[in-house]
Amino acid sequence: MKPLLFCLALAILAPRYANSAPPDPQALAAQLRQIQSDLDSKGAPAVLAGLPSTWDVATPGRPYSISTEPLRSLLVSGEIREAKAWLDQVAQQLESFAKAPSEAVPNARGTLDRILARPEFAGVRPPSAWDLFRERVVAWIASLIQKLFGFAAQHPTGGQVLFWVLVIAAVGLLAAWLIRIWTRRDPMLSLPRVNPAERSRSWEAWVRAAREAANQGNLREAIRCTYWAAVARLQENHVLPEDLTHTPREYLRLISAPQPFLQPLTALTAGLERFWYGGQAAELDDFQASLKQLEALGCKLD
Repeated sequence: MKPLLFCLALAILAPRYANSAPPDPQALAAQLRQIQSDLDSKGAPAVLAGLPSTWDVATPGRPYSISTEPLRSLLVSGEIREAKAWLDQVAQQLESFAKAPSEAVPNARGTLDRILARPEFAGVRPPSAWDLFRERVVAWIASLIQKLFGFAAQHPTGGQVLFWVLVIAAVGLLAAWLIRIWTRRDPMLSLPRVNPAERSRSWEAWVRAAREAANQGNLREAIRCTYWAAVARLQENHVLPEDLTHTPREYLRLISAPQPFLQPLTALTAGLERFWYGGQAAELDDFQASLKQLEALGCKLD
């Protein structure tokens, strides 16, 4: 059991200093205790600065090269308490392994190979070039911000100017973002319109097209045709203008509230938005409901 615990510790641990000869488990445990002490006295940045990418540790079976990435991740994320608790637990396991009989060690390599072959250890690796570059960029940005605050503290007037420059820049970016949103066409206000070939269709032709689409199982197209049948009917009654460049919601705004056509057209518009533009799956009952709204507009359906 103790060799297995030691192998688990080696798979997730890296020491802080690289020696000319790999340390044994007992020496590694001592270094872990020192790292714990350094976290209190020197802080995480100093410990991070002393961490190599990998560390060699010698066992009676063979030496191992271990990545420092798990410990590095804890320190970078600021989880100092968790890092110290983890170091203490691993140090205890290493110390207990150092006291174990040497004849239990020869199977450590096979055990470790089986452990490292598990999926949970697939991501344990030295930091890549991209990881190192990202860390340098983050450190450079943090250093730049620290310098700016230091300048503001030493030069109050310059600090105020810098503060207002940053405020104006932030407001400008926010304004540009809002303008970009406002200038975009609302997709719900720009639903698909009829093409030029359909401009002269009567409401009866739209109804026939709707039923043909329904018979073919294309209920979304059937609901779209039903909506434009309603528009054509209201245009024949001079309730709506014969200009097909309006969006469905613009047509709703062109009908005054007392009109009896407002409620049916509102329901047909909602169905168009849900099933045609929204892409929801339409059922036969949805198509039948749109036909009832069409009848409410005065269309006599067979």
